[in-house]
Amino acid sequence: MSNKKIGNDFEAELCEMLSLYGFWCHNLAVKSEGQPADVIAARNGKAYLIDCKVCSTNKGFALSRMEENQELAMTLWKECGNGDGWFAILLAGIVYMIPHFTIEAFANSQAYLSPKEIFEYGKPLDKWVKKCK
Repeated sequence: MSNKKIGNDFEAELCEMLSLYGFWCHNLAVKSEGQPADVIAARNGKAYLIDCKVCSTNKGFALSRMEENQELAMTLWKECGNGDGWFAILLAGIVYMIPHFTIEAFANSQAYLSPKEIFEYGKPLDKWVKKCK
């Protein structure tokens, strides 16, 4: 299975999971090329900009996978008063939600976010959802 197919499947799965928690979700990746994020999810008057990444190696998340257009869009998203942009990282069958500012901070000093760091700095999806008012 290609990396693109694996990524597209995860984006669709994330939308399905979030909808079970009462979110309205739109998968941007299916609609356009080169978009700066994959999913917009909304619930209770708050919207979330999410980029989906699948970690298929034990190295973790290669920080070089955060593209410049994602960086710019998530920064502008926050500057416009929408809160943080998020990365949904699928690692060993678990979805971890990590805010853009955390990814950005690590990107300045290392090449990968290790599985241990993903576990430490990320929130499993169900715990993240509970913090979404």
